[in-house]
Amino acid sequence: METKTMITSRKAVRHYTGQITDDQLHNILIAANAGPVGMGEYENYRLTVIQDKDILNKMSGIYDAPTVIVVSAKEPDTMEDISAGAIVHNMELAAEDQGLGANYNMSCVDSIPNNILPTGFKGIFALTLGQTDEKFVPREIPLDRIKINIVK
Repeated sequence: METKTMITSRKAVRHYTGQITDDQLHNILIAANAGPVGMGEYENYRLTVIQDKDILNKMSGIYDAPTVIVVSAKEPDTMEDISAGAIVHNMELAAEDQGLGANYNMSCVDSIPNNILPTGFKGIFALTLGQTDEKFVPREIPLDRIKINIVK
């Protein structure tokens, strides 16, 4: 999908019709690893892919998604929060580029059962993923949606 079309077609999907494929997951994880990380400290982050139905059933706010990817960090502060958001955004765009449904999710992070995330890492951001029957259609985005100041 062309970049502008993908950006103007992006939407939160909360209805999933099936599991993603291993190839689709691979592409999403490549996109995550291409995400910008503050000071290039990639070693301070972890990606946890959750597809186990028993674990997913214990999590809240995931809209019955068959896959949840959690971005966690060591001792997260503002820099890690921002980097986690960029990582998740890359994954979301890669998912939708493959026709998958995706939704940014911070509310589910606190419901992840103990011992799922790596020791020493705290979950920051998650992405719910799955096949969807929703269509991604470009929409007009008003330029004044976010107020703009231009200083020349």
